[in-house]
Amino acid sequence: MKKKNNEVAVGIFVILGFIFLTLVLFFVSGVYLFRSGYTVNVMFNYVSILNKGAPVRMAGVRIGEVSRVDIIYDQAKQNNRVRVKLFIEKGVEIRENYAFTVRGTHVLSEPHVEISPKPGAFPLLKKGAVVEGMPLVGMEELMDQAHGTLDHIESSSASLSNILGKVEKGDGTVGKLLMEDELYREMNAFMKDVRAHPWKLLRKDSKDKRKWYFLFLA
Repeated sequence: MKKKNNEVAVGIFVILGFIFLTLVLFFVSGVYLFRSGYTVNVMFNYVSILNKGAPVRMAGVRIGEVSRVDIIYDQAKQNNRVRVKLFIEKGVEIRENYAFTVRGTHVLSEPHVEISPKPGAFPLLKKGAVVEGMPLVGMEELMDQAHGTLDHIESSSASLSNILGKVEKGDGTVGKLLMEDELYREMNAFMKDVRAHPWKLLRKDSKDKRKWYFLFLA
């Protein structure tokens, strides 16, 4: 009889331990059995390191958790996409025009979904609604864009250096104007002559009509 009582006690202890462990696992994973709320599905092309259990925030305040992240095939867009299922606490109102963005994907921040309210009297989202998330640019793509920008800057710098090199050598019109002393002296003498004798800019044509001409030395 005593042995049987011990077996019952051990069985009860194992069951209670299993229930406790299950509750802990649900808590850690961000799934809550005894919290009231509703779910919203957000579609993304890319979510970086966002995982199940990540916070959902609005204006910086935690209002829920990411309860599931799945890769699905979008028949409408004909490609694979990420469906993020959000658990939203009861009493939090989210409207159809609100923006859903994945934030905190860099090393020093916590990955989470940020919901940004927008003005306008739009309908409230219902339980199980599917909305479109804001596009997120991957770090690799940003690095590629930065690399392309640097290549463009280097190319522009090389072209500028080439132009300045020609100017220093006296090549081209600008180079000749800057580097040839004789041409500079002629232009300087011309300007001094015009200032001293502005009437030279006037000339009569054959019909005795006066016209203005700017004379340039060849």
